[in-house]
Amino acid sequence: MPIIETNEKLTRIIRGRSIELVIQEAGLVTIVFDDYSTMRVQVAGGPTINPLAESKIESVLEIGAELTLVSEDSGTATLRLAQAGSSVTVKDEIGKIEYAG
Repeated sequence: MPIIETNEKLTRIIRGRSIELVIQEAGLVTIVFDDYSTMRVQVAGGPTINPLAESKIESVLEIGAELTLVSEDSGTATLRLAQAGSSVTVKDEIGKIEYAG
């Protein structure tokens, strides 16, 4: 059974941010938050759906090559990472990197 771990660093950075927009392309999902920061996730396979809509992020879980965003109302969205450990980048509203991993 895979080990589910909270990504503490990424959770600290994006907790409380609300999703404003999700842009889906082949191999890439870009999430724009209410503070105009962005999270880019390189994904395996085609685009995924956004079941979180405009939810606030509560935590981020990692299970192998899967990244799960958990909202404050307990909704989840799971993205299959292109490569575990190097598929996520978060930038603040002016483009400064807050997280890469």
